[in-house]
Amino acid sequence: MKAAVIYGPGDIRIEDIPYPKPGPGEVVVRIHACGVCGSDLPRALDGKAHFYPTIVGHEAAGEVVEVGSEVTKFRPGDRVSVAPLVPCMECEACQVGRYSLCREYSFVGSRRQGCMAEFVAVPERSLVPIPQGLSYEQGAMLEPATVPLYGLLKVGSLAGLRVAVLGVGTIGLFAVMWAKFLGASQVAAVDINDWKLERAKEMGADEVINSRTLTAESGLVGAIKAVTDGQGCDLTVETAGHPVTQVQAVEICANGGRVLYVGTAHQPVHFEPQAFEAIIRKELIIYGSWMSYSAPFPGREWQIAAKALSDGAIDPSPMITHRFPLAEARKAFETLRSSDRAIKVMLLINDD
Repeated sequence: MKAAVIYGPGDIRIEDIPYPKPGPGEVVVRIHACGVCGSDLPRALDGKAHFYPTIVGHEAAGEVVEVGSEVTKFRPGDRVSVAPLVPCMECEACQVGRYSLCREYSFVGSRRQGCMAEFVAVPERSLVPIPQGLSYEQGAMLEPATVPLYGLLKVGSLAGLRVAVLGVGTIGLFAVMWAKFLGASQVAAVDINDWKLERAKEMGADEVINSRTLTAESGLVGAIKAVTDGQGCDLTVETAGHPVTQVQAVEICANGGRVLYVGTAHQPVHFEPQAFEAIIRKELIIYGSWMSYSAPFPGREWQIAAKALSDGAIDPSPMITHRFPLAEARKAFETLRSSDRAIKVMLLINDD
């Protein structure tokens, strides 16, 4: 079978590798669509994989072709999406259903073979059925859809809240749609890319703000107050993972507001005393959100997302900006990194 095998920084080869035989509790999936995640880029292009050679890809959907002897929930022909976390199910975190905090987890596409291959073997519990009406591309979007949803469900009811989403890549755009779906009265999307802000508007944002165009005098705080009757937002969802937005998330919150951090920081984040003190003086509540899993595994996030995507209440199709065959995996990685009009880059595998 063919796979995109990464041997080092930018050294990506389309090779024949052995077909994966399933263990007793595993399922072999014929992959049809696999999204490129931002977290795949450092592994593919920067030499930051856990091991080499490696196969990445964790946003995927396909068809069951073979099951292990102990598998009971799936059979050949079933359409599935991959829930890539493989928790140990034995540590203290797993025992209380906090699988994202598992101490001994594995993960499809980083710590074990990923989905940028024609076939992959995954544990039975790491699969979610997808309805017949959902395309494989949409099924591959299920994993990123659950990431902001998991955090938003931590926050609780969004009914009537004024929400700001900082960063409108894939996760940010899903956050915009979920905030509206969950009852937010107003959603403001913030980014430095006008083209992506236009997509946010199309996908439900009530206000869009290009923070790069703001004056130093008013800044983002002033811009948010201008669209929230001078109050600030009740909830900030930070998805960009940038040092600037991670501080702004606190600054733009109203008194008693909440901040949900979803974006992963890749640089030092520096809070000036005044910004940090805002957490105290405004009595803000801070949430950290990592991955997207709850009990019973993989969690209600996956069930909610599958139904919402199937019903059309959440439509990720406009996010898919580029499509490539498996043979052009390197081009797919480079496109996501270099293009300012790339949101979700999708590999189409076994596309027959």
